[in-house]
Amino acid sequence: MKKFILLGIFISIASFSQAQETGTIRLQVGGDYGFKIETFGVNFGGEYFITENISAAPNYTIYFPEGLNASSLNVDARYYLTLDELQWYGMVGYTNYSVSNKIMGVKYSDNWSGVNIGSGGVLRIADNLALNPEIKYQTIGDGQFVVKLGIVYLL
Repeated sequence: MKKFILLGIFISIASFSQAQETGTIRLQVGGDYGFKIETFGVNFGGEYFITENISAAPNYTIYFPEGLNASSLNVDARYYLTLDELQWYGMVGYTNYSVSNKIMGVKYSDNWSGVNIGSGGVLRIADNLALNPEIKYQTIGDGQFVVKLGIVYLL
């Protein structure tokens, strides 16, 4: 239930953000795979351009490990190296990974915070659509690599 509330808040913020300047907002949905946790997740995100080359990109992932509830909230800053049809960026940010479970009727939950470091690209495939491959290293726990592939809607 908590995940759906956070998702609702994120979607509300993203839809409210449409009032910003045209071309400075991007919405994204895609899939994540965490190599350390060996789990697939669904990722929802947005991106707001602060300057022509710098953006803030918050995103939320719901993971599907067997028998657990897990999610990750990320707030990343991206610096775009190119501004062509294929836009490459480097990124750094904050991650908070949460996991919960019910064992014999007792709820167990824990979370870890860390840093994201990575890179990715935005490849336009239509006027308002793009692909977004990304790889990042998260310093949570013993660290893990996360690979993402998303579809981006350009507002």
